Amino acid sequence: MEGKIVSKRLVKPSLPTPDHPRTCKLSIFDQLAPPAHVPLVFFYENFPVEGKLEQLVNSLSETLTRFYPLAGRFVKEGFYIDCNDDGALYVEAENDSDLSDFLNVAVKNVHLVNDLVPWADVGQTTSAPTPIVGIKVTIFKCGGIAVGTLVSHMISDGFTADKFIHDWSTSSSNLLGSINHEVAPNFSKLANFGVPSYFPARDLSVDIKDMTMPSSKMKQSKIATKRFVFTEKSMLALKAKVNDNANANVTKPTRVEVVTSTIWKALISLSSTSKPRDSTLYLHLNLRGRTGITGTPPLASSCGNFYLELPTRFKQGSESEGMELHNLVGSLRKSLRTTLTNCSKISSTDDLFSEVAKHVNGIREDKASDEVDVWLLSSLCRFPFYEVDFGWGKPEWVTTGGLPVEIIFLLDTKCGTGIEAIINLHETDMVQFEKDPDIIAFTS
Repeated sequence: MEGKIVSKRLVKPSLPTPDHPRTCKLSIFDQLAPPAHVPLVFFYENFPVEGKLEQLVNSLSETLTRFYPLAGRFVKEGFYIDCNDDGALYVEAENDSDLSDFLNVAVKNVHLVNDLVPWADVGQTTSAPTPIVGIKVTIFKCGGIAVGTLVSHMISDGFTADKFIHDWSTSSSNLLGSINHEVAPNFSKLANFGVPSYFPARDLSVDIKDMTMPSSKMKQSKIATKRFVFTEKSMLALKAKVNDNANANVTKPTRVEVVTSTIWKALISLSSTSKPRDSTLYLHLNLRGRTGITGTPPLASSCGNFYLELPTRFKQGSESEGMELHNLVGSLRKSLRTTLTNCSKISSTDDLFSEVAKHVNGIREDKASDEVDVWLLSSLCRFPFYEVDFGWGKPEWVTTGGLPVEIIFLLDTKCGTGIEAIINLHETDMVQFEKDPDIIAFTS
């Protein structure tokens, strides 16, 4: 089911970037972001190929004019983006299978999606020639299409990637004249990459601890990727399980809370039964609109990275923090609400950085400990990815595909009522994870 490359080219902005924003400085949040490209793939049925691919390229060129740093190149010495208009890599490919056949297989073998992004090594992001953005458009035999994107995490979090992709799809549909958008974007306005004006890059060695991973955590097995779907019915059952517990300290748990806690509960069980370990789960918390910091440009609409790593800890043997679903939901909610309350009271950039550094250092200490397992879960729920319409309809499926590191992604299902978890674990852990009673009972 592998595709055949038809063409490769660099798509440049439709207008040259003016001299004044030729250098895009990066922020402390960009310094703390993982040096990797993050994949996202959109699948569409019944793509009208003739004449439409060039419109897709033209609209990408228009969008890069507004999101000008994404057409540049990362410069490690000096830590900035050279907005040189070198462009985004654009690849066209063909696949000799029908899209429906591919999807039937891929939902159970998510690694197949990895062939639908423009390059395999997503950790190339600090290499000077590597584009900030890569796009791969794959046409299937039946006329279906996959639009695979790679966006560098060095300058883009989920908010930024979503904003870029939606701007591109809106531009494409407007060029095709197929959609009457209720709110048309202001194409003359450059995207706001203003976080560095508040939080310029700095020497982090004073505030952020170094981390050395212990040899006991250096696993030799390969990473396996699996997709687990929590339906609306299963999430209602999980919510009832929390609500019906007489000792529950939470009410009305959200669907993300119960799904996250169910996955975390299974991950905690992976630790050795002979010597159970503590567990830290950390999430990425979008900080836009959640601090008391004001100014121009507004942080609430700023692109780039602007999030906090939020850890929640489970300690083995603690009666008050037993490994019951309602306790894990309660711990997650307490961590989130405490941090949101703290951030809402912060009006100083130094104070916010101190809050961010506190969480980062805590997570690094746990990663460096033989006694604590650390897991990363990133929720993309509520991002309107199923509204991404390039002019030929909404996607059938949106997914991240597999990544070569241990990470869990949560995404909405197409119907909007379910959640699918794309879970990347070492093969030995995945075998055990799949056997967890709750994973068997509540996922498909």
